[in-house]
Amino acid sequence: MGIGSLDETVEDRASSLWRLTSVAMVLVCLGYAALLLNIRSWDNGGVTILWPSNGLLLGVLLCSRRPQWTAYLAVGFAVDLGLNLALSFAPWTSVYLAGCNMLEVGIAAALMYRTISPNPDLTQRKQLLSLLLYGVVLAPAIASALAQMSITNLHALPRFTAARHWFVADALGIAVMTPLYLSFREREQFPGRSRLEVAGLLTLLVVVAVGVFWQTRFPLLFLLLPVLLLLGARLRLAGSAVGLLIVSIIGGYLTIRGHGPIALVRSGSTMTGDLLLQFFVAVSMLVLYVVEVVIAERERLQVNLKASETLFRLLAEASNDVIVLSDLSGTRRYVSPAVTTVLGWGPEELIGNTHLQIVHPDDVDAVEALMSVCREGEPVETLTYRCARKDGSYVWMEASMRLYHDETTWEPIGFVNVVRDVSGRKAAEEELNRTFRLVENLAMADGLTGVANRRRFEEKMDEEWRRAMRDRSLLSVLMIDVDHFKPYNDLYGHVLGDNCLRQIAVAAQEVIHRSSDLFARYGGEEFVVVLPNTDSGGAQLVAEQIRRTVEMLGLPHSGNPCGVVTVSIGCATQTLGHDSVSTVLVDAADQALYQAKSAGRNRVEVAAGSTIPG
Repeated sequence: MGIGSLDETVEDRASSLWRLTSVAMVLVCLGYAALLLNIRSWDNGGVTILWPSNGLLLGVLLCSRRPQWTAYLAVGFAVDLGLNLALSFAPWTSVYLAGCNMLEVGIAAALMYRTISPNPDLTQRKQLLSLLLYGVVLAPAIASALAQMSITNLHALPRFTAARHWFVADALGIAVMTPLYLSFREREQFPGRSRLEVAGLLTLLVVVAVGVFWQTRFPLLFLLLPVLLLLGARLRLAGSAVGLLIVSIIGGYLTIRGHGPIALVRSGSTMTGDLLLQFFVAVSMLVLYVVEVVIAERERLQVNLKASETLFRLLAEASNDVIVLSDLSGTRRYVSPAVTTVLGWGPEELIGNTHLQIVHPDDVDAVEALMSVCREGEPVETLTYRCARKDGSYVWMEASMRLYHDETTWEPIGFVNVVRDVSGRKAAEEELNRTFRLVENLAMADGLTGVANRRRFEEKMDEEWRRAMRDRSLLSVLMIDVDHFKPYNDLYGHVLGDNCLRQIAVAAQEVIHRSSDLFARYGGEEFVVVLPNTDSGGAQLVAEQIRRTVEMLGLPHSGNPCGVVTVSIGCATQTLGHDSVSTVLVDAADQALYQAKSAGRNRVEVAAGSTIPG
């Protein structure tokens, strides 16, 4: 063991010895004071009005570790034994009565320790009940039951009377002294009160107590309770305990000497007066302690409510989301400050109004439907809608609405709506959709000419094929081929060849006016046209217009006998049935194109039979 550890051990032992000595000195003083208070009553055949030593020792044990209890109980036993011997009790009787007192304190401490010791606060209902049940009732009852055997022999009293006298004195002593010690030992004695106020209140109680108990003309005992309540309200539990102690001392001292309102009782015996005084102190104690618990619970509730309110406001004010509380009709009762940042409105401008004030007219029905579903107690999903800013513009908001209930009846009383600005997300979604459409269009468009590509043609062909089969309607296809295009590339180069294809695509689209029609590049120098609900004559007319339009472009082509760029077109039309196959129609148009090219090019040929049966 090092020197430092040895020093600490010596210091701890010295501190423990000093605490034991201090407790012993206080117990001696209390015992002597109790003798002075009660000896006149004993001489006149009265009872012990108050025995404070056990209450103080119980408080000491509750504030100490269990291993230290033996030492404190030994000190208490020694002091109590000395007092008994000083009262001329026989040695064995003195030992027995001192043992009963220590048993009382030990039982009370053992039963109360778990509830009170970790954080002594008798204004908590559970701790006060523990004090009253174990400290004020059970432990004194056990000790008095054991002590009555010795007391009966000493004073020639009935056993029940002897036990009752011991019980009441010890119970009142614990009820007064234990709370007083715990209040002064573990907490600030009179929180928030100046010394002048404390002194003034205690002086007021002393003056009233002396005035009430000195005179014997009027029954003014009731005047003490309001002063005790005032003392408890201002100085809390410590003030109540001090007040009870003051009333017990002054009242006991003067009552024993025949003063005070209790002396007006006709029986006139000292014992009766003492018992009435004890009854008054006991009733006052219960009233004061219950009031203290109620006041403390109310204050704790207010503190908790304030903490909850502070937390709620902190969350509401720090959040970027707007928190709205409204009743079941939608009238707002609270709007968080974030609404100013999000929408430009001040909370006071929105409170008292409904959703109709700022929700876009086109979205009102959706919001009311959400409220209706939520009002029925059904789970709801988030809703995206438009809200008006103070400057008149609209922003996209997302609402997450929940029903909240009365804490007592659990009846629904309103909505909690957490609303956030999702304009950025909406803009991103729209940009994503625009990009997706752009990519989709690019995937369906020919990179050279900008018209639909073969993939788009096949999708369109499949759509129109299914529709025509369902409706048993006509469907026509045109296959277009640029005449002598390979020689054109050889003569003029691929750049001009690409430009030639682009101009042909533009010219052909000028002929096609219906939105249901599709002009697409089929591959190389070939194009295709899908003409829904078009008979053979109509298809041939469109084909001829395309051929003529391309020819009129007058694009020079020395490799073509015509001297300009021309196209050959094959037409095919089919009435579709359930057993039709789309490739039949495309093959027929391709065969007609082959016939046009074989017949000298720059012409339109219709598939054999004009209309191919499905």
